[in-house]
Amino acid sequence: MLDRLAELKGDELTGASKMYAFFLEALEGEIDIAYNVVRMKEFEMAGVKVREAADKSNSNQPDEAMKVISEAISHVASSGQWAMQTLKDNNLL
Repeated sequence: MLDRLAELKGDELTGASKMYAFFLEALEGEIDIAYNVVRMKEFEMAGVKVREAADKSNSNQPDEAMKVISEAISHVASSGQWAMQTLKDNNLL
């Protein structure tokens, strides 16, 4: 998504940037819900990284924003290992 933003100009860029900001805001909201349910530090860190990515994107630093989004994904993926292990421990997987 960030790669494509760099290709746009004028009104298209303005509109796409707003949509991207809305997307990040919604993503952060979903991550916050997950954190409130399971209270795992990984979700809290992912939310911080999404906010940081939004700031970088708004500051016209798309490469840095993409790096921070990758870090957020890593935090969420790490939490999945815990869930998988729990399922295995309870013979549900």
